[in-house]
Amino acid sequence: MNKIIIYRKDNCGLCEEVEVLVELLNMNYEIEFEKVDIMGNILLERKYLLEIPVLVVNGYELDYRSIHLDSIRERLH
Repeated sequence: MNKIIIYRKDNCGLCEEVEVLVELLNMNYEIEFEKVDIMGNILLERKYLLEIPVLVVNGYELDYRSIHLDSIRERLH
């Protein structure tokens, strides 16, 4: 089973686009998908506010600049 975590916030168009990518990949891979809203968590806001969306795919972190279908897929099994 693959584990993907998305660090996101509400009203984030890029976050929604990344979620669609994960849903597409979920059709061919077993994926446990967790959505974490960073707002209201001081530590997460400091770490990710200007970097969201951030995906953690099986322990490997991808920021918004490096998230695309192939970069996610190559970290799945």
